[in-house]
Amino acid sequence: MRLIAEGRGIYILLINVREDIKIYLKNQKEWIIPRGIYFYVGSAKGPGGLKARINRHFRSEKNIHWHVDYLLSHPASRITHVIYAETEEPECILAPLLESYGYTHVIKGFGSSDCRHKCVSHLLRCSDETGKCLENAVLSFKKIVLSPVVVSISV
Repeated sequence: MRLIAEGRGIYILLINVREDIKIYLKNQKEWIIPRGIYFYVGSAKGPGGLKARINRHFRSEKNIHWHVDYLLSHPASRITHVIYAETEEPECILAPLLESYGYTHVIKGFGSSDCRHKCVSHLLRCSDETGKCLENAVLSFKKIVLSPVVVSISV
């Protein structure tokens, strides 16, 4: 995988969910995520920045902490691309841009339970094929005058 910047920033994970999956949260809540392509928008503002946060998403051995950890720990989900940019802006500026392409929130509150910007969620379903989803993710960064880096993940 290409080297990820160590600075602070925001990112989108493009996730392929190959079959309908159920996620069971610690509070006994059950979420069903239908098969499809998803965007997860996140930020990396802490120690290690983007590199540490994005690399964490790829580790199989980790404490399950965030909603996205539950999704990514399921064998039917796989990150296919990472799009990121160094910035101090919050990840919340990406969600409305993705919504503008007609992409939808499947689970209210997913990844945004502590969101100060009142996002519906930070997980959106992409209704297009992978190439178009990737193209629109990149355009979302460019619309907010950021220069995104795209990392394609090979299996």
